[in-house]
Amino acid sequence: MTGPTGMAGTRPALPDATNAAFLLEALREANARRDRHGVPPLAMDPLLVEYAKTRAAELSSRTGSGAVRAGTGEIAYRSEGDDMSQAAEAVASWYAQSAAYDHDDPRPCGFSQLIWKASKAMGAARVAGQGPSQHETYIVFVFEPPGNVEGTFQENVPRA
Repeated sequence: MTGPTGMAGTRPALPDATNAAFLLEALREANARRDRHGVPPLAMDPLLVEYAKTRAAELSSRTGSGAVRAGTGEIAYRSEGDDMSQAAEAVASWYAQSAAYDHDDPRPCGFSQLIWKASKAMGAARVAGQGPSQHETYIVFVFEPPGNVEGTFQENVPRA
């Protein structure tokens, strides 16, 4: 994740900026990357969307411990700038990790969670607003079953 994990202090959570267009883009972008690797598409799960909203708010307020609930995987993205980040930016950032991904010595990362073959459902959320110095956006995707499970990378992270 780019961003706040481990930062001290808390602040009010940024407002929810999740909408239908964002969710559609999130699902479309994630499934386009998964298709490149021949893995089944994900389905957007409304309950996972609600959980992703909670996680995004926690991260933006810096109250999140970093711990994700059991049985759920997560990847998160943070940006600062004048404009609110879109799902496509987050997915592109996570997928860019594929350039350095070593299939012979796999390590957990956003890329591997994004295309994890055994994951079937996802939720996504975005919070955005004015931070201490500039506009901030936090994007969270959650997955079930979770990815990045030790000992199962070879069958779950196929080459493009």
